[in-house]
Amino acid sequence: MTSPLPQNGNNDFRAMVVHIVVTVVFGLGLLLIAHASSDSLQTVLIIASPIVVLVGAIAMLFRTYRVYKRGGRWQVWQGGAWFLLVFFIVMLFNSAPVLFESG
Repeated sequence: MTSPLPQNGNNDFRAMVVHIVVTVVFGLGLLLIAHASSDSLQTVLIIASPIVVLVGAIAMLFRTYRVYKRGGRWQVWQGGAWFLLVFFIVMLFNSAPVLFESG
């Protein structure tokens, strides 16, 4: 007798958590490196950190679609993508003053 649940249900959740952790660590890591950098490099890294999180969120949405098409637990991936999109907006608003800085 087979179970109606997908075989890799727990692996989906674990993979989603790993994807989120890696994306957040890279985004925050860029901010920490930017804090210790020179002015021009600091500006580039502060602008790049939300972009890294956005790329991670888009990759997670693409993975959501692929899991949906194969009949897996796509809701887990969509929830993770929403988390990363919210985190992207928070990071974007925190890096916005660098864009409008005069000097």
